[in-house]
Amino acid sequence: AWILQYFHSMEEEWNLKCNSDVTKKAVFLRNGSCGSRSTGQVQDLFHEDAQVSQSHVKPWWKVKIFVWEPVLFGTWDGVFTTCMINIFGVVLFLRTGWLVGNTGVLLGIFMVTLVVLVALVTVLSGIGVLERCSLGNGGVYSMLSTVLGGRVGGTFGFLYVFGQCVAGAMYITGFAESIADLLSLSNIWAVRGISIAVLMGLLGINLAGVKWIIRFQLLLLALLAISTMDFVIGTFTHLDPDFGFVGYTEELLGNNTFPDYSPEENFFTVFGVFFPTATGVMAGFNMSGDLQKPASNIPLGSLAAVGVS
Repeated sequence: AWILQYFHSMEEEWNLKCNSDVTKKAVFLRNGSCGSRSTGQVQDLFHEDAQVSQSHVKPWWKVKIFVWEPVLFGTWDGVFTTCMINIFGVVLFLRTGWLVGNTGVLLGIFMVTLVVLVALVTVLSGIGVLERCSLGNGGVYSMLSTVLGGRVGGTFGFLYVFGQCVAGAMYITGFAESIADLLSLSNIWAVRGISIAVLMGLLGINLAGVKWIIRFQLLLLALLAISTMDFVIGTFTHLDPDFGFVGYTEELLGNNTFPDYSPEENFFTVFGVFFPTATGVMAGFNMSGDLQKPASNIPLGSLAAVGVS
């Protein structure tokens, strides 16, 4: 009985060994080599299809130059600075005097108040949408698509982007005209050349990544604060009648209290020139993809920018 049990166990071990050999042979025939599965995978990397997939690069509009990891910003270094830079634009510096000269002090204050109210209503509406819906990386387009649907949101988003391009061209042209006047260059091609140089510089900063844009904005915000203080303090300390700076007098206030429009100008044409200052408040919403906490950064930063400006 003991001998029969021994031969029975030997027979079972032999069957298990045969089954194992058959399995290995099948694997050998399927892979075409005696190597392991990892060897076959390494060989697949040199296949033409594998080479195409490995050498496939991202489209040029998706490439982030000089940025190897996402950089996220907060309320003050992201939203607040961006909104302030967009609000304090070329219109505020070059057209405020023209606005008061046409509309007068009373109507000018009313127009500025109206623009601030429009900006405040826009910000509060965006905050309301932000509290009820998650804002994606698309900024204003994402917000409009969430509320109005993809088709309507895409249409308004296209118009908004086009308006931003026009505003950028206006800011660059205003800067170029100011530099040309400062350098006593009356040729129109000098203005165009300065504009192209500024545009190329801004393009390089954008290609460098959001991190460098914010750094550049912090520098611009400091320059804006200094220039605004110089503008306000200079009206009290320096008089230049040749350029219209004659000081604060009761007679001057009486002569500029009521409207006195230039030819072909009216309330709506002046309002149309000054209104783009209100569009800067939406810059914070456009940074939704670059913020640490968009739900809290955008409301606080946008409202703070409107209040300070």
